[in-house]
Amino acid sequence: MQVDPAAGKILGMLMAYAVSSLGLLLAYYNYRKRILKADRIFSPVATAVIIGVITVAVIGAVLTAAVASSDADGLWPAVTSNIVGLALPAFILLVSVVLTWALFRHFSRRMPGAGPSD
Repeated sequence: MQVDPAAGKILGMLMAYAVSSLGLLLAYYNYRKRILKADRIFSPVATAVIIGVITVAVIGAVLTAAVASSDADGLWPAVTSNIVGLALPAFILLVSVVLTWALFRHFSRRMPGAGPSD
């Protein structure tokens, strides 16, 4: 499979924006929790929007990658022919998110007077 160099640059830019967005989201969370001592960080609508945007972005990226990297015709044959190539990165992403969140929760409890309240 040949990939246009422009597609690689676009993918790199999208990844940089995604990481930057996550950093800003964590900074906002930290600001609301530690500086403002807010009980509720995100409203239910904001939480739903964040979860929705992340879900749509991840599903769209996975399905686009499956179709682009497969010779099969159609979406379902492309996904089933790349099941290991889709499941393994998803598992790695899930483990990294869970470990990062667990470490954040663990070390934020050790700070005097600024631990999570839930």
